[in-house]
Amino acid sequence: METSVTEFTAWGLAAGWPSVRWIEPIHGHRNQPVRGIRLGHANDSSMVLTCTYARRRVDDEARALGFDPVREIAYETTYTQANLALHQISKLAERPDGLVPSLIRHARQRADGYRDWPATRWGGQEASTTTSLASWQSGFSLAFPDAYVVVHACGVDIDQIVLEPLDDLSGYEFSDDPAEAGAMHWELWRARPDFGGHELAAMLATV
Repeated sequence: METSVTEFTAWGLAAGWPSVRWIEPIHGHRNQPVRGIRLGHANDSSMVLTCTYARRRVDDEARALGFDPVREIAYETTYTQANLALHQISKLAERPDGLVPSLIRHARQRADGYRDWPATRWGGQEASTTTSLASWQSGFSLAFPDAYVVVHACGVDIDQIVLEPLDDLSGYEFSDDPAEAGAMHWELWRARPDFGGHELAAMLATV
């Protein structure tokens, strides 16, 4: 995948990842250009997703609708995190009624309050703000001039993440199959921590 097509440089993990890496486009509205790139990294014990969004495109889309661009990136962060938590449920049959609407409501409420998220630093480099749900820590950074960068981490502390710009993405397997997009390649993460549906619902009730 040529990064020049998306008019921005993708950010990924600075350290070499010992296992599987893949790349997925982040689509916007129908017939619109790709608005971001998701780089996935997985081994037996952890998974890290780095998502780079074209800053100008996000800003233009949000402001055209009268929205706060940073809140929109915060919602991209919390909505994806909610999906990640949902996919942690060990059995689909364990999803209690109302869980999905509760997750969406949680994502919106957390995004609305992004200014109150605790701050951290990814590997001592770029300042970011973070939020957590189930086993996932997620955050976004405003420190990059041409892009918004979002990181989701499970099995590794997000404070340990170190990012670098990647001009060469040849080490990532590319997939543009709509059926696979967002699947996060769970089959590659053999030791992923599973949650029960009622456990996640109880967690949402206390947040």
